[in-house]
Amino acid sequence: MSQGFMKQISDLIYESDIVLEVLDARFPNRTRNKQIEEKIIRHGKALIIVLNKTDLVSKNKIEKVKKELIENEKLRVVFVSAKEKNGIRLLKREISIAKGKKEECIIGLLGYPNSGKSTLINSLSGKGRGKVRTSKRAGFTRGLQRIKINDGVYMIDAPGIIPYGEKDEFELFLVGAKNANQLRDIETVAVKLIAELKETFQEKFETNEDDEDTILEYIGQKKKWFKSGGKVDVQKAAREVLEMYQRNEL
Repeated sequence: MSQGFMKQISDLIYESDIVLEVLDARFPNRTRNKQIEEKIIRHGKALIIVLNKTDLVSKNKIEKVKKELIENEKLRVVFVSAKEKNGIRLLKREISIAKGKKEECIIGLLGYPNSGKSTLINSLSGKGRGKVRTSKRAGFTRGLQRIKINDGVYMIDAPGIIPYGEKDEFELFLVGAKNANQLRDIETVAVKLIAELKETFQEKFETNEDDEDTILEYIGQKKKWFKSGGKVDVQKAAREVLEMYQRNEL
């Protein structure tokens, strides 16, 4: 991690009473940053893990994540779908419990770009409310965006993202650090995505095929995307698969 990024994160943690780490419920482990979690806890700040996009995962997946994070790691976890506004009331209750009797509470927000931070901010703050640049607390660090949630409760969102150390294109795409247009090998990334979300693809495209390459070709056939000579346009199918993921349709 760069020194500039870590200073930004340190500033956010220092200013915050509570830190929300927003994870993608489909890939909770890939979208976590345990190093930063340890830093938050070490500084005595309340940490709430927010599993977003639960509308895109099965109940079995949610139960598995619950067991891992809540039962095994003893973390405070809230399951939400910011898009559907499910779980937002529970999250506000957890925030209220962590806030206690403080007159003013600052909530820091962390997460990868594809984890749904912006939608979560809108769900918590209400659409139409602008960014609030004032606070009773002295010494607020410049550069952190402040959003009023309600009286005495502010949220700060660091401009920037949690960096991802992996150089693998699939991992970078998965967490939103790269989009489909920035990938060198969209077909390989699409095949890996199908492997990761195989049951979802099988259900969505009504196929019992198990091989990832065959599923990708089947998608092209179903969409009637063919090149000259009658071969399936796999590149076009791969791009559609990746863009569906980016549109949160998977």
